[in-house]
Amino acid sequence: MGVILGGKMNIFWKTTFSLSCAFAALFLGCEDTTQSQKTEAFPRNETLYIGGFDWATPKNFNPLHGDPNFPVDGNVRLLYESLFAYDPLEAKLEPMLASSYQETDSSIIVELDSRAKWNDGSPVTVEDVYYSFYLDSILPTPRHGSWDYLSAITKNNNSIEFHYNKKNPSPLMILNILAGTSILPKHVFAPLIEKSTQGSSIDYAAISEFSNAEKPVASGPYRLHTFSPEKIVLERDSTYWGNVKYNGKQPAPRFIIHSLYAGNNAFNNAMSQGNLDISSVFLPNIQNKLRDSIRAWSLNPPYHRPGAIVTLILNHEREPFNNPEFRHALAHMVDFEKIRERAISGYSPTIRPGLILPFEQEQKYFDENDATRYGNHYNPTLAKEILTKAGFSWNSEGSLIQKDGSPLRTIYLECPKGWTDWEDAILVVVGAMREIGIPAEKSFVDYSIWEANLRQGNFDLAMKTQTADLSVATPWFRLQQLLYSKALPDSGKPTYFNQGRYKNEKANILLDSIPTIKDSALLVKTYKELNRLVMQDIPVIPLFYKPTQYYQFSTKNWSNFPTEENPYAPPENLITAAGVKALWNLRQVQKEN
Repeated sequence: MGVILGGKMNIFWKTTFSLSCAFAALFLGCEDTTQSQKTEAFPRNETLYIGGFDWATPKNFNPLHGDPNFPVDGNVRLLYESLFAYDPLEAKLEPMLASSYQETDSSIIVELDSRAKWNDGSPVTVEDVYYSFYLDSILPTPRHGSWDYLSAITKNNNSIEFHYNKKNPSPLMILNILAGTSILPKHVFAPLIEKSTQGSSIDYAAISEFSNAEKPVASGPYRLHTFSPEKIVLERDSTYWGNVKYNGKQPAPRFIIHSLYAGNNAFNNAMSQGNLDISSVFLPNIQNKLRDSIRAWSLNPPYHRPGAIVTLILNHEREPFNNPEFRHALAHMVDFEKIRERAISGYSPTIRPGLILPFEQEQKYFDENDATRYGNHYNPTLAKEILTKAGFSWNSEGSLIQKDGSPLRTIYLECPKGWTDWEDAILVVVGAMREIGIPAEKSFVDYSIWEANLRQGNFDLAMKTQTADLSVATPWFRLQQLLYSKALPDSGKPTYFNQGRYKNEKANILLDSIPTIKDSALLVKTYKELNRLVMQDIPVIPLFYKPTQYYQFSTKNWSNFPTEENPYAPPENLITAAGVKALWNLRQVQKEN
């Protein structure tokens, strides 16, 4: 029996950092290579063109990198697979690399599917699973925080046991980890770690430089074929072990090509022309696109299945956002209905106060009385009254003046350029702030700059969908990612969660308690209390609901996509989590000669 000891390292954000004696690296070195460029035609009737899942120039497919390219980033399961996949339609975990799991009072025991293989023909073993989680315990990956909830991982024959941290037990988080962690081949990554280790220190920068671009060893149904600044090409793995689950049938598309365009408009033009089959990019007025053979999950408003909340992240380490009165006033300035209609074509029910969705599986945790009593609704007159009581005033030109008599500095609202729905939302908020006398400016930047600014805390206000994917841990995980501050890195160090650096000890206590509550009435009460705190303290400003992913598809070249009328798979664009199973059910459209 093997064991990984719990307890993550406190100085992991340094490029080079110390290892505890429990983690000794005994592996061989290896060299990275670069991919050769290939030019070839891809048969249209064998190729599924998708877009909107990556906006950066492809160069790194290393799952240990902080921001790898498609299909390694996020919860995409075409190349690397996880133990389980979450199906939001059924609200349950489905086996992927695992065959089953069992919960105990102190752990979750996972049985590995003995049929699983890497694309180099070698078996996926418990050693690979064990090592994948070990890497997250010693490296500053986005999943490093998982070790706040684990005390140890042990292995026994074909099973792996994930032991709860007794000081911070969270079955929800462990199940979320099992569905969100890519399982990696130890025989590939152990030599890389060894090569980057000197004594008790690991050079994380050297690990990140490994591009993994030359025939990555993975377990998923597709292989990395080639890439360029214009596209990322995947090719079906004819030997994929998981085909046995589909009676030996292979995924319908031989190739999946992720096209790369500069912005929403370019993606949408390609969609209308039949050059994209699936897009996760905001496409306005989807109800009018049937004439172009384009539709979404539903034929009825709001057309998409809402499952996430787009928020305005406030930087609590900068004035005036560390002032709760200013935050309350700001929340009353925002015309949420104008954003819903102008920015997202009405693809959302009206936003309600708080961070819990008032429908479907989360509805029982939403309190209408709290929303009425504590919620912040559009009311610019009230916003001015709040600012006045807080000591703010206005000069003769109508500009807001702070308590000390100085004018308020210019405030910048940031999002990735080309994301037209988000740009329109920011323009609404900027206009509302200016009407109150606040000097506000839009800041539309490259995707990589936006993401880096959020991690480093280098922003005033920034739009983000935190935890866009629904999971077995919803809504707890969304709240935890936006509010939890116990494991928050020091100022100046990057963070993948709570990027507004909000701190509230009561929120921490409630978040710690929820995963351990077994009584359903107490769980409802606790969620309502936490959402009430959100309404009262305004850690972030929810702007609108959105689907976990925009899901639009064209039936010009492929048919039998999952829909509300034919929900055999969730609306996850055929590439994410349980949505991948739809690839085996697509059908080629037969063209007339």
